[in-house]
Amino acid sequence: MSGRVTTGTPAARDGGLVLRLDAPAREWTDGFPVGDGRIGAMVTGGTAHERLQVNDDTCWTGAPGAPDLAPLAGTDGPGAVLAAARRALTDGDVPAAERHASRLQSGYTQANQPLVDVLLTHPDAGEARTYRRTLDLADGVATTAWTAADGTAWRQDVLVSHPDGVLLLDRRAQAPTTPTGTLVVALTSPHPWVRPPAATSVPLPAGAVGVVALVRMPARVLPDYVDAPDPVSYDGPGVLAAVALAVVADGGPGGPAVVDGVVEVAAPARVRVVVATATDHVVADARLHGEADRVVADAVGRLTAVLPDLEGVPARHVADHRSLMGRVDLDLGASPPDAPLDARLVAHARGAADPHLAVLAFQHGRYLTVAGSRPGTLPMHLQGIWNPHVQPPWNANYTININTEMNYWPTLVGDLAECHEPLLAWLDRLAVAGERTARELYGARGWVAHHNSDPWCFTAPVGAGRDSASWSTWPFGGVWLARHVVDHHDWTGDDDALRRHWPVVRGAALFLLDWLVPLPDGSLGTAPATSPENQYLLPDGTIASVGVSTTSDLAMARDLLDHVRRLAAVAGDDDADLRAAVDDALDRLPAERVAPDGRLAEWSADVADAEPEHRHQSHLYRVFPGTSIDPDQAPALAAAARRTLDARGPDSTGWSLAWRLALRARLRDPEGLAALVDAFLHPVDPDLVDAARAGRPQDGPAPRHAGGVYRSLLCAHPPFQVDGNLGFTAGVAEALVQAHRVDVDGVREVHLLPALPAAWPDGHVRGLRLRGGVRLTELVWRAGRVTRAVLTANRPTAVRIRTAEGPARVTLDLPAGRPVTIPL
Repeated sequence: MSGRVTTGTPAARDGGLVLRLDAPAREWTDGFPVGDGRIGAMVTGGTAHERLQVNDDTCWTGAPGAPDLAPLAGTDGPGAVLAAARRALTDGDVPAAERHASRLQSGYTQANQPLVDVLLTHPDAGEARTYRRTLDLADGVATTAWTAADGTAWRQDVLVSHPDGVLLLDRRAQAPTTPTGTLVVALTSPHPWVRPPAATSVPLPAGAVGVVALVRMPARVLPDYVDAPDPVSYDGPGVLAAVALAVVADGGPGGPAVVDGVVEVAAPARVRVVVATATDHVVADARLHGEADRVVADAVGRLTAVLPDLEGVPARHVADHRSLMGRVDLDLGASPPDAPLDARLVAHARGAADPHLAVLAFQHGRYLTVAGSRPGTLPMHLQGIWNPHVQPPWNANYTININTEMNYWPTLVGDLAECHEPLLAWLDRLAVAGERTARELYGARGWVAHHNSDPWCFTAPVGAGRDSASWSTWPFGGVWLARHVVDHHDWTGDDDALRRHWPVVRGAALFLLDWLVPLPDGSLGTAPATSPENQYLLPDGTIASVGVSTTSDLAMARDLLDHVRRLAAVAGDDDADLRAAVDDALDRLPAERVAPDGRLAEWSADVADAEPEHRHQSHLYRVFPGTSIDPDQAPALAAAARRTLDARGPDSTGWSLAWRLALRARLRDPEGLAALVDAFLHPVDPDLVDAARAGRPQDGPAPRHAGGVYRSLLCAHPPFQVDGNLGFTAGVAEALVQAHRVDVDGVREVHLLPALPAAWPDGHVRGLRLRGGVRLTELVWRAGRVTRAVLTANRPTAVRIRTAEGPARVTLDLPAGRPVTIPL
């Protein structure tokens, strides 16, 4: 690709930050994702037939509008329904409480949508003799290289440039023969065309032709788990989306031509395909402007703006991408083996040591953050910004009882704070929408959100009266999400950002204070209460979801109110009544308790688990992502949390394994963490599972809930969810350094290598960001012991250094902006 920045081999440049596969994608999850936060594309790496599956992050079903709250409440009204549910719980009638709670359910969130496929057909370039495709995580370029049957060597690079806002595919013959045949470029869409692909009316530079098309997203898509006729409907308002595509060809006997809406190029030596998108979805206002001509003009404008300097696109892209990816470097002391990724995953599953796989997975999470979340875009959903389905799993929505939060765990520690902005900006809008739901559904102040949302800021309980209370009856989405505002301040020290987003925190606290109910013993609790998606058994064996005062409710409540008390003055909030209410609630909230079996209790009563190995572990919230339970601050609770993880078993969904990895790190359990690294990196593609079993027949049948990764390293719930990739990155960072603890004198502890697995005895990491505005400029270890450590603070601060060797600590004053080497 002309203008591409390359020096040496990828493996030599960035510690081998290259994903490699030696065959084209057979499944969508085999592909390599590229993106700029707005445009996402999955590259399949075909030779004769290439498919780029393209998303625009603003393509969702439906349109802005307040949902009908509690349509099943009838003339009783939602307040009466809530009161009835609470009375039933007081009377011990849990099934009745759940029936009442179901009457508070509204409909469903809207669904993320695919936009188009860009299809390249070139039969003469197929039948590859040699083949390799890679994703360079450092440069953000997906490359396919092969030798065709006629001996022609081909190379194809695909990227999405954030500076230029376009997707670029560059396919070219390198040697030694003259290409033959015709290459065809076509657009297809799973949605009906509003305006089918046709030649652009805007003049393009010499050697280029263009096609533009317009589609409308569905008005409604029901979740894939809902059994209903006509789950996809275009009857009603929907997002208008335009795609403008240009083809620039070199070396053939004639230029490209548009024929019946497709582009044909005869015997091309080089073809570049440029794709721009636009929609009428205005992210900042969560509205649709509805002007089709304007949408088309926006897409064409983005396309024509880049064509005069097409040669400069790759260099601008790589420079921008590297400015983010290059901030953190991790080396676990092992060079990458010369083998494709799928073969490495199989060998690792058979027991071969490959620490570099963990490096790739760590940086892969940072890569997906850079490619999936940039200022001005929407937050990443369950699949990031990569989704091929009109009816995607769980609507590819914002699942805010863990998954959306996990998406953003690596942004701050991974020194990608600007990639956190889309979540914070969306939270501002969500909090406004959630005020109506809190007021009309519960008669409460502040704002509320439940377990699902979308760009239109849906905040009601989902389910239309049919969904399980285990997920729908959970009004703590805002309480959990508000922690991201707190975390942003704890890492960056940005007081202005804290004040700007403080209404999110304050409003969540006001709702929480109104939601808490006094209990007979004088304490405060929650009712109805659930532990997200988990269930328990009533004495007669009936499966139940709802109770009073689950541990996760109380943990999240205490965590939020602690932060309000700590940060209100910094945010300029001098509300004395709020402070008094927070202090009173904190005095009356019960703490976690240890159950008779030694686990951390999940429910207010000692009940039997309906699913002992459940994927959620929300009652461990104050271990991670919270910061209050660790072996020093609460040793008994930390030990109980560890026994809870032991009881959950060794296998789970991909994202749950990532969460457990972070929990084991916070509990300073390197052996448990190492087992979870291995479990997360276990392949799930059937052929790879069979190959792994062939090498380890003693393993027996696959676990019932086994997750892991696809051959492309994308996280498998299964199906694909991006959260596990991102949670893995955060968990590895926790194993290397922790700075969540502040001593009574106000000095922050920086704990180096708190949970280093034995499989990583030597290594270094550079660039991780820590709470308190501190950067881990360099950390080097040999044989599991720290040999060099350098910290840099963005403001004068004191830290207390601790290493894995023991509790002895040294206190250092860090000046602003000057690296300080820690005496060891």
